[in-house]
Amino acid sequence: MAISDSLGAVIKAFPQTRVVAFADLSSRMILASQGRDDVTQEFLDQLCQQARTSFDDPLFSLSVEAFGEPHSALVIGPDGVRLFLRSENEPADALCCVCDHSIDLPGFVAKIRETLDKISAGA
Repeated sequence: MAISDSLGAVIKAFPQTRVVAFADLSSRMILASQGRDDVTQEFLDQLCQQARTSFDDPLFSLSVEAFGEPHSALVIGPDGVRLFLRSENEPADALCCVCDHSIDLPGFVAKIRETLDKISAGA
């Protein structure tokens, strides 16, 4: 299955998802995205930068000491939920998601974890 098809399957399973994007954090690039909203390249670039900041923030060192290497970050704001999920096997691979507040977060996280694992494995 192509990456764009995998991302489209996330949107289909969770229509509260506005955007789901596959990023290469090491190159700071969104490689593919799908969504119900039209988004600009500038928005995708900002989303990728937010993911990098979430995982590279110096304050994360405190979290790493307590909980181990972070593989997810959640930002809840008035405009929705932003979720960044990094691959456990390929740390440069990540999914960046923007969702409505009404999303089933546990189910969504399980779906995007499965999706990211398949993409990172090349399946």
